[in-house]
Amino acid sequence: MMKMYPSFTHEELIIDWFKRSQRQRVRKFTVFDQFISLWFAFNSWGTYLSRKDKDTDMLRWVKRNTTLCHVLEELIERDSEFVAKLQRLSQYEVLDMRPGHQRQSKSINDIQSLDQVLDVIYQIRCNLFHGQKSMIDPHDRELVELAFHILSKIFEPMINELQASREKM
Repeated sequence: MMKMYPSFTHEELIIDWFKRSQRQRVRKFTVFDQFISLWFAFNSWGTYLSRKDKDTDMLRWVKRNTTLCHVLEELIERDSEFVAKLQRLSQYEVLDMRPGHQRQSKSINDIQSLDQVLDVIYQIRCNLFHGQKSMIDPHDRELVELAFHILSKIFEPMINELQASREKM
């Protein structure tokens, strides 16, 4: 007989992954773990709302999300720490580390461009998920930390909205 597990709504799973990403470093839970958990929440949210099953299609939909564009604009206007992290990330050219793609890279030329910001964060995610980021390399650690902090700030209002809608039910 198969063991039955409680069912969760898609919204609950997204919120749970986001909350996991916000845990402080306890024992061996690193910013790499936080970023991975955050990406799971972000990817699940984007896929759920866009109904797109490929990352590139989902990201294209997310980049057109006017709410996220406004969130980025607001953060740039009122959060100097966020702007400093964006400016630091914009100093990097993030290489595509897949075999045969090493000459390709992503960078941020305009910190107000959600397209460019998400492209760079997605490239960092790809490099990490495909084994090309090391926790002991200070350069890799900084890239993952920047990606985590920037995506957290941009995505947090979406989580707050999801939680508010769940509480109304």
